[in-house]
Amino acid sequence: MEYRNQLLLASAARLYSLGIDLEGARETLRRYVESGVSWSSPLMLEAYSNFQSLRQQFNNLERDHLSLRDSRDSNY
Repeated sequence: MEYRNQLLLASAARLYSLGIDLEGARETLRRYVESGVSWSSPLMLEAYSNFQSLRQQFNNLERDHLSLRDSRDSNY
């Protein structure tokens, strides 16, 4: 049981860190849009690709974290 709790805490910490990175990528996109960077420019395409990648990682990790949390709670 202790290992599962440690895994849950590590997962939560990684989720938090990834969330900060995701918000940074979102902010970069917002700044580019506000400054008029074209959506088809290499700069914007790279920023959008980075955002999408981080979002997918976050969603996957969140799903895994919630599953781990729910399985831990059902054992109590």
